[in-house]
Amino acid sequence: MDDQQVWDIGMIRLEGLLSDLSAGTRFALTQQLTRYRKAKEALAAVVENIAAASLCRECGGQCCLNGKYRVNVFDALAHVTIQIPVTADFFQKPLCPYGAAAGCTMEPGMRPADCILFLCDGIDQKLSLQDRLILAEQEQDVRECIQEASSLMGESLGTPLLLWAEKNSNTSKLKVQRQI
Repeated sequence: MDDQQVWDIGMIRLEGLLSDLSAGTRFALTQQLTRYRKAKEALAAVVENIAAASLCRECGGQCCLNGKYRVNVFDALAHVTIQIPVTADFFQKPLCPYGAAAGCTMEPGMRPADCILFLCDGIDQKLSLQDRLILAEQEQDVRECIQEASSLMGESLGTPLLLWAEKNSNTSKLKVQRQI
């Protein structure tokens, strides 16, 4: 099974998880997803304010290489719940499958937590003390959202979607084999 097939299985499983939720749980999940998106937007704004785009152009986006495991289950849920599909091209290795020549294909609030939380040395050197405090607060909020939503859903939502889907796919195959 290739990465695209595993991705598709993961997205189908997410749809199933969402359809099985009670109205109250779905509302609580939506609140966590909104909080999550806003925290990631705040993180991105701090980095944008220090003109990080010029640093990224100079380095060529080395942090974006080999990014197929960057999208976690909660990131994917964020996309599914607001019906914004994630376009993934798993054949453009070693480039991130969620990017294009112009950079990330996702808006900052919808980017994977791993990507939004990462600070290279060049960006880190440009941060003021105030920037660091904002980043620390928003990072804590991002991590709390993942943890609280994981408790709510009974799933480890911080797991990369491809690993989560692959594990689930293997478990489903075992169940089918045992039934035969």
